[in-house]
Amino acid sequence: MLLKVTCGERETRVVKAPDIGISEGDYIIYKTESGKDIGCVIETLPKSHLVSYRFASTATPEDIEKMKALKREETKKTRECTELLPKYNPQMKLVGRHIQFDGKKVKFYFLADSKLDYRSLVKQLSKQWNMRVEFQQIGARDYAKGFPEYGLCGRRTCCSRFRKDFEPITTTLLRLQNLACGTDKVTGICGKLMCCLKYEENFYRLQEKEFPAVGSLVNTDKGEGTIMDRNFITETVTIKYPDGRKAQANLGEIEAVSKLPMLILKKTLLGIR
Repeated sequence: MLLKVTCGERETRVVKAPDIGISEGDYIIYKTESGKDIGCVIETLPKSHLVSYRFASTATPEDIEKMKALKREETKKTRECTELLPKYNPQMKLVGRHIQFDGKKVKFYFLADSKLDYRSLVKQLSKQWNMRVEFQQIGARDYAKGFPEYGLCGRRTCCSRFRKDFEPITTTLLRLQNLACGTDKVTGICGKLMCCLKYEENFYRLQEKEFPAVGSLVNTDKGEGTIMDRNFITETVTIKYPDGRKAQANLGEIEAVSKLPMLILKKTLLGIR
């Protein structure tokens, strides 16, 4: 059987284990390239997944107590590392850490605006602690995924709850949903455009096909006017009439005279390209 297990606060690993009744929530010890580590089983995977690590044993109560002691040691080592940052890499922001179960390796995760040279820091800490030290730079979205936070909706961020892959979110979605770019309302805690913009994309694209374009001519019971704005949620449009009046109308109350915006229509009629 293949098991997806945690590795500290930030990573997950796939472990091949015998079918001996291991279930979600159990702790197991597995072999890594540099020793042994411990992790909590969070999912049973189909055999199609690539296996990286091998099962060693199920965790005993003593192993769990050792894991808790290592968590306290992680806090201590993070403090010691942070004290050295002003000397070696002041622009590095530590956001996670993990000591391997056998105590042979400690790994730190950090955020930084650019690529850093941390070789001197690794050399100093390795000598000080007599163990292998690694650093891994992560992106803003990986940080948001690993540390549960709450979004503008008041719920935990999607990436920390259930999203496994990040889809590209572009400003095209902002224009489609008539949202202003550069505001805090459209960015997540990672500083990137919010993933939930993607959830509503299909709705807005379908609605866009039903509505006349902004700038196109329509007929209403009040006469002929030009579409100035569209609201896909309420299915209404704002129309400007030749005398300067503006009024709202439901989508079902208008009849398109031209589906093209007037600027494009005029160029077409005049033969301008």
